[in-house]
Amino acid sequence: MTFLVFSNQSSLENAANQKTLFLEEHNVLRSMRSGFCVYDTRGFEYDRVDESLEELSEWITDGVHHNQLCLRSGDRLSSSKDELGINFLRSSSQFANRRVNYVMVVANVAEIYKALKASDSNPLEALRQLFCSPALRKRNEDPILILTHGDKLSMEDRIDGRLKICEYLGIMETTGVYDIVCITEYGLLAEEFDPISAYALTEAVYRALLMSDRSHLPKRRIWDWAVLVLSFFMCCLGAFFAFLAHFFNKLGQRDKLKL
Repeated sequence: MTFLVFSNQSSLENAANQKTLFLEEHNVLRSMRSGFCVYDTRGFEYDRVDESLEELSEWITDGVHHNQLCLRSGDRLSSSKDELGINFLRSSSQFANRRVNYVMVVANVAEIYKALKASDSNPLEALRQLFCSPALRKRNEDPILILTHGDKLSMEDRIDGRLKICEYLGIMETTGVYDIVCITEYGLLAEEFDPISAYALTEAVYRALLMSDRSHLPKRRIWDWAVLVLSFFMCCLGAFFAFLAHFFNKLGQRDKLKL
């Protein structure tokens, strides 16, 4: 299974960080045959939502692979286009293409709430366009929304921001969103022991697995096919004997009438 983590960001945060130009695959394997992988993508800019939605639709339709190039118009590159093209060709041939089973949307609640306080609803509207995009919906299920940077707000503002975002998106405040604190540049929690954020992340991943299973048909084994064929044969045999019983019953009633 493949999860796609898509985030929003301002134009200032999208400085020339060349690492974000490529998709990153993170595998979580239970065994050689079972597991899932998470793709960390670059975020979208509030003033270029349409371009990001088009790119996201391509990922959902065509699939994704590790080190996939995510180049957009207006990107400032520190490397030449030839070097990027070589890296793109190498990545396409070395890594397997994955089908996206579910999407997680990550939003900066502190940035959105501060914009709302300044009477700027563009970040919230951009988030709504992304969250409500038909490409992200699986079997009429909304994607998972994860709010970050809430610890940069006061407790009252954090709760108020969460309620306003959920109300605007039309999702439940208790089950449709997960609120976690900021993480460091190494992907670790700022506080070494934060059971609330750890539990929220675990529940979000668990829920994503459940949602993915609904659209992920299990592979049939030889024994499953044998049971299916045997069941079909027994049904046909039962129908045949039922027909014989009905036929001879009618025949017996006709003979009684003649006597």
